[in-house]
Amino acid sequence: MPRTASPLLLPLFRSAAQARLLARVYLQADRPAPLAELAHELGNDRGGVKREADRLEAAGLVLSERVGRQRLLKPNRESPYYGDLYGLLLTAFGPAALVGPALRDVPGIEEAYLFGSWAARYSGEAGSDPVDIDVLLVGSPDRTTVYAVASELEALLRREVNPIIVSRERWDAEDEGFIREVKGAPLVKLERHDPKAVTR
Repeated sequence: MPRTASPLLLPLFRSAAQARLLARVYLQADRPAPLAELAHELGNDRGGVKREADRLEAAGLVLSERVGRQRLLKPNRESPYYGDLYGLLLTAFGPAALVGPALRDVPGIEEAYLFGSWAARYSGEAGSDPVDIDVLLVGSPDRTTVYAVASELEALLRREVNPIIVSRERWDAEDEGFIREVKGAPLVKLERHDPKAVTR
């Protein structure tokens, strides 16, 4: 695999390939995949992915599990770097970095948030890997357009994306149980012009 430059979004890793592999292993730990499948998924050759996997395992950041002749990678949750590394990868490569910009050109959205399990992970709450992504949109966007974007995101993130649209009046009123519940739990405001998330 030819050497790739460090990712522009988070230039802390040796290469973009390494960063993408770590993000895939850490942020989708419930979906371990053989190296050949990871290589195809990440758009890299199998030998290069194997070399990156060897380096990451030697550093104690990932663990290998053999299933027949296949080698599966999983995050090493016992690593002293696990918590901080997970947080970096989540911020740089997780749903908030992708969902916000994907909604950029959808008219009628005044505010957009992640809520539920992913928002809890962004705020540092421990828990299992979320199986879906809950997105709350304030405003009056066209539902067909929103669902089309959600479908594209599902293919990219390999997670179900559940958009919920609430009017500005409903969001501001706060006299409804669902709205109070959402506002009382972790929320991640989605920046639609810059792939960063601000956690409240």
